[in-house]
Amino acid sequence: MIVIFAREDDRHAAAVARVLTRDHREEAMIFDLSAFPADVRLSCSFSSHDGGCSFVDRDNRRIDLNSVRSFWWRRPQALRPDPRIADVHVQNFAMHESLSAIYGALRCCPGLWVNDIEHDQNADYKPRQLATVRRHGLQLADTLITNDPAEARAFFHRHDGEVVYKSFNQRGLIWSPTRRLTAGDLVHLDSLQCAPVIFQRYVEGTCDIRVTVIGESLFATEFRLDHLNCVDHRLALDTAPCAAHRLPPEIERTVFDVVRGLKLEYGSVDLRMTPDGAYFFFEVNTAGEFLYLEERSGQPIASAMAAHLASGQPACRATNGAGVAN
Repeated sequence: MIVIFAREDDRHAAAVARVLTRDHREEAMIFDLSAFPADVRLSCSFSSHDGGCSFVDRDNRRIDLNSVRSFWWRRPQALRPDPRIADVHVQNFAMHESLSAIYGALRCCPGLWVNDIEHDQNADYKPRQLATVRRHGLQLADTLITNDPAEARAFFHRHDGEVVYKSFNQRGLIWSPTRRLTAGDLVHLDSLQCAPVIFQRYVEGTCDIRVTVIGESLFATEFRLDHLNCVDHRLALDTAPCAAHRLPPEIERTVFDVVRGLKLEYGSVDLRMTPDGAYFFFEVNTAGEFLYLEERSGQPIASAMAAHLASGQPACRATNGAGVAN
């Protein structure tokens, strides 16, 4: 059994589940966490000699979590409060109790995790990503994370106005692309006191590269920036020329080191290549999409994810500051 935590209509979860069934003869279950506790029953039993947890899903299937080979923490959904509870305080209490029970149960599971829940959450923090990348020697654009308007203005002028800005989170209902910060935007910087923003020196590039790391597999996919009238290639996914990209061996090794330094089994790493052939790091996404890369470049990324889950064997290892696996 392979368990994939995602919405039931998640395209990536469905594609990998099909490959698991077709090529590996593995049963794959897509598990929507929002079904708990209303439609999913959880039981955990512990004694001095034994212990384990199981689910009974809405189809009355019992899943022994100790027998699951691998878990893919694809895009877990938030738990839904029971609509029958009218009192908001009681509702909050019920939600916290449910979260404690289910997350505690999942952390007892011995199978392969792609990614481990704690490591996945920790890697999503942008300052942690940037500190890890700096340790491993991948080039970074000068970056400022701040809610201080004066700091942001000074950063803008220090880089002669060649600055972009972006948000921390890209998984919610509001998706915001990377944009240029213009002189006209400076009058709005006082709004930083409501929430901090990531500012970076603009890096001129010939292509953006999405590097998908799955266990010991790596797929680099480029989007050419020539003639694109935008800073963020994601605004032109359908028109930007796309193809497999060959990374230099030293950059490939460094990307692996970064992903392993974050203790991830899976990560989508965004790079930009400059006209002189340098590679600059932008971010790591622990739930990055890859089907659009596979469909346009022909790279077998879903098959690689299925093979890694079917193996049940972790590939990532913690690294030290020198980028050497421990």
